[in-house]
Amino acid sequence: MNYSINLKRGESIIYIVLWMVILLMPVFFSNTNTGMDWSRVRLEWFRFLPFFIVFLVHNYLLFPRFFSTNKSLFYYALTLVLVLLAGLFADYMGIMLGLRPEEAFHPFPKGPMGFEPPRGQPPLDLPPAFQGPKDWNKTFIDNTLVSFLVVGFNAAIKLTVKWQAEEQKNKELEKEKLKTELAFLKNQVSPHFFMNTLNNIHALIDINAETAKESVIKLSKLMRYLLYDSEAGKTTLTKEVEFIKSYIDLMKLRFTSQVEVNLSFPPVLPNIVIPPMLFTSLLENAFKHGISYQKKSFVELIVKTDQKSLLFQIRNSKKDNNTGLNEPGGIGLENLKKRLNLIYQDRYSLEQKEDKDTFEINIKLPIHG
Repeated sequence: MNYSINLKRGESIIYIVLWMVILLMPVFFSNTNTGMDWSRVRLEWFRFLPFFIVFLVHNYLLFPRFFSTNKSLFYYALTLVLVLLAGLFADYMGIMLGLRPEEAFHPFPKGPMGFEPPRGQPPLDLPPAFQGPKDWNKTFIDNTLVSFLVVGFNAAIKLTVKWQAEEQKNKELEKEKLKTELAFLKNQVSPHFFMNTLNNIHALIDINAETAKESVIKLSKLMRYLLYDSEAGKTTLTKEVEFIKSYIDLMKLRFTSQVEVNLSFPPVLPNIVIPPMLFTSLLENAFKHGISYQKKSFVELIVKTDQKSLLFQIRNSKKDNNTGLNEPGGIGLENLKKRLNLIYQDRYSLEQKEDKDTFEINIKLPIHG
């Protein structure tokens, strides 16, 4: 996250330095032996004004709002309109400032030899830009070309910064993925879990062979998901729900009727791609720190979807005053927030509620993007 902030600061410094150089150039070139020609400096600054406006509109409106949100058609269309309008505006500024003088804007009347001073009056020492009319089409094309170069240079810098930020983000995600997988294998799907599950299945063989067979199948699915499906770094909501169901069914083998587990999923799961094992730490903690063998307890898990977002809600009873989410050695809530920040930036929400008897987590994730 600090790397992204530094990139943005560096980008801003580049813009400030470039525009400072551009604005100071007229000051240096207008410094003559007779002193500073501030009227010419101000005139040059007015010439830069349309191109500075182009930069501001593109940098702070068009690129972040349309290009960065994958609305490329709108971006290219609006950028083309902006460049053309800037060409017209710059040309209009030239007429008003006398940079492309017509009769109405020239300080002298037009005679047989063109624009010339009255008899007896010395010629006016005009800069090259003031010495005669230019072709309107050529001036418009020149101004449009400059506007296009301003937009192109600005887009090149922003794309470079965006590419560097994406590269750094991918590196951080890869590191976080490795850390999460290691922590998950060490803590969430520990040897104790498999040992207890296998012992329960062994005890079921003589009591209920069919249930024992189903439990073996669920355990194999869970292992397949851990070893293969989650390796790519992303999975579907359907596979994640199947994993959750298998995990909960195997956990139920250890509990008595005093433990109530309620699950709620959409009747038809949409085809949504999400990071694998994103909610497993919350689920494991709900069982580990919410289930009591001495009193009635519960775990409630709800998954909802709409056209824009995925809602994951988990509630559990508390067997003591500690939720266990930030115990040393566990993934913890803070690490989950870190992973969500890396994947979704500011496009997700996480809400934590807690009272004396219950603990609740609500997570809302965007479906697209």
